[in-house]
Amino acid sequence: MKAKGSITQLLRNQRPGYILGEDGCLVAFDESALEGLDPRELSVGDGVEYEELDSMQGRRASRIKPLIHRAEE
Repeated sequence: MKAKGSITQLLRNQRPGYILGEDGCLVAFDESALEGLDPRELSVGDGVEYEELDSMQGRRASRIKPLIHRAEE
C-alpha cells in the first residue's frame, strides 16, 4: 500500500529511521528501503512516499522516495 509521510528520525548507528505517516503512526525503515537515495540526503521533516509492509517487527517502509514539491505556475 502506498503512503506518504515525513521523516521523524534518521538512520543512526545501525538503528532504524522512522517516518510519521499521514495516519499518525510511526513506520520504521532501514537503508535498504531507500530507492536511489543516500541516507545523508535525508533530513528530519522531509516528505517521502513509501510502500508500507507489515512484518514481525511491526510496520515497515519500503521503496522510499522523496516527495518533490513543484512550484505553482
